[in-house]
Amino acid sequence: MQIDDTLGYMICRTARKVHHRIGKIFSPYGLTMEQWVAMKKLAEHPGISQKHLAERMEKDQNTVKAIVDRLIRKRYVQRRVNPSDRRAFLLLLTEEGQRQVKLLSVEDERENLLLEECLGCEETRQIKAMLRMIEERLAD
Repeated sequence: MQIDDTLGYMICRTARKVHHRIGKIFSPYGLTMEQWVAMKKLAEHPGISQKHLAERMEKDQNTVKAIVDRLIRKRYVQRRVNPSDRRAFLLLLTEEGQRQVKLLSVEDERENLLLEECLGCEETRQIKAMLRMIEERLAD
């Protein structure tokens, strides 16, 4: 079997193309795909710790720290001391970060709808189910 026909390579190749297309939405705003994911996760779970953000992003803590540091420099995210544990910090979007998430969510949703239109409703449902199944079965 040629590598182009292997499932793993096909998934990687497709993911790269989708990542590139969606990344084009964020680059004019000076954001990477990873920064966008962090901002979106913080919008969905305000006040989580950096450790929990790393878990939700499925990235190591050092990588997420670097992403968060960049977002803090851009004034999209802030760290606040956790009142129940003064050694820990909670992450929150700033007002500007919230505005960016609101603005870019529309663009992100539009791109995802275009992607889903390539397949249709039933095929989209099926591929999502299959990808979830693969992800669950490959979980460490």
